[in-house]
Amino acid sequence: MKKLLAGAILAAAPFAAFAGTATDDFTVTATVDAYCEVVNGAPDVSVSYNPFDEDNVTATTTTEFNCVKGTNYTINVITDGTLEGQNTADTLSFTATPSVTGGTDSDGLTGTETVDIAIVIPARQNVSVDTYSDTVTVEIGY
Repeated sequence: MKKLLAGAILAAAPFAAFAGTATDDFTVTATVDAYCEVVNGAPDVSVSYNPFDEDNVTATTTTEFNCVKGTNYTINVITDGTLEGQNTADTLSFTATPSVTGGTDSDGLTGTETVDIAIVIPARQNVSVDTYSDTVTVEIGY
């Protein structure tokens, strides 16, 4: 039995002498693209307008958004500048102007960016009794 055990040890010895490892390296790459999203959209604006008032009617609304840290963004307010009547052909002119037109998000997930939109309806427009409205789009470009 001793001869058989010694033969098995000698037979296994050559395989142990050639044991080794093979390796392979690879790279992991993650690309973070510029991206922005609206966190809290601007609430609707509703005002009373009296054509006899001498002062413009003004209001403000705010859009909150967030971008990936380091993302450059632009802000564009899209409107045709006309509030259309629902029951008449009359229209009211208005402007919607952003408080900022662009920037760079420096804090990423830890904070939000805001843009105030100033709404101005000029005074003394000769219009009929009606409800006037238009859709305004705040576009965050990145």
